[in-house]
Amino acid sequence: MRFILLFLAFTVWSCNSPKAVNEVSQTINQDDEQFKVLDSRFLKKEDIIAPFKDDLSSFRESEELKSLILEKSIPEIQQAVYDGKLSYQQLTLFYINRIAKYDRENRKSLNAVIALNPQAMEDAYAYDLRIDEFRRGEGKFNPYSLMGMPILLKDNINAAGMKTTAGAAVLKDLEPQNARIVQRLIEADAIILGKANLSEWAYFFCGDCPSGYSAIGGQTLNPYGRKDIDTGGSSSGSGVAVAANFAVAAVGSETAGSILSPASQNSVVGLKPSVGTLSGIGIVPISTYLDTAGPMSKNVVDNVILMRGMLNDQRMFSDLFIANLGTSTVQGRVFGVFPGYKKIRFMLLR
Repeated sequence: MRFILLFLAFTVWSCNSPKAVNEVSQTINQDDEQFKVLDSRFLKKEDIIAPFKDDLSSFRESEELKSLILEKSIPEIQQAVYDGKLSYQQLTLFYINRIAKYDRENRKSLNAVIALNPQAMEDAYAYDLRIDEFRRGEGKFNPYSLMGMPILLKDNINAAGMKTTAGAAVLKDLEPQNARIVQRLIEADAIILGKANLSEWAYFFCGDCPSGYSAIGGQTLNPYGRKDIDTGGSSSGSGVAVAANFAVAAVGSETAGSILSPASQNSVVGLKPSVGTLSGIGIVPISTYLDTAGPMSKNVVDNVILMRGMLNDQRMFSDLFIANLGTSTVQGRVFGVFPGYKKIRFMLLR
């Protein structure tokens, strides 16, 4: 308790010190009624993409690559890789290139990504070798696997090799070990692509700030209407990144609405699992009774695949269950029966 009080006192003092006030005033846009601060004082695009400068210099975003990746599901992408039409290295670099091209310091910038994992391309290379083994019959190919799939994490979720800031300047040098769910994703052979922006402290200290604003990441903007449509929060960067095809999928976190709100605002699929289903170890907390991480994706199938990858017991969702999601329907299902209407079935009609 003493540590928390000292931390809060330091935070308040630093925010109100003359130096801090002067620095903030230099970034304020007085002409914009809603978004007073857009860009981060702590991040530059060239620093984010620096580990991939050589790879990007020779990369070309062809129409063929776009047709294999944009808006495609995990099973579709996995099948394209297995068929030799695409590699995990191409997939990973495609997303890095889109982030470099669209995310910061231009008229279309979304400020959705805070950091990229410098290990991402090496991991992709390793999984390309693995898929070669599958083609030779050494192991079994699984289109419902996370192997080689680039995943972004909300930046209140710890990942080794990258800082966890929760969007706050006071945590800009924090370098922790993997959160438990991140370790599960790595064990499921996912590629941790990087960190997504968020509403600072997951809205804990700044309830009146615009959705998606953090000191570290700047103002996240909605790809369906920059400055016109709210991003939702606090998992703003995760929702925006999925909608903008900056990753196959992303992980968000929610106390009350922080996954569902940005999922709705950015037209993606978000799930808040029952609290306790996923481990909260290694995630910056608000409430242990309400907090949970959760998957955010372009479709329901990908959502289940990502959810399975974070579970302690991944047998909860079988490949057959996931495969049937594409053809399942709620037609004829009973949604709810009140005592006075026991003989009435509620169903969807064609």
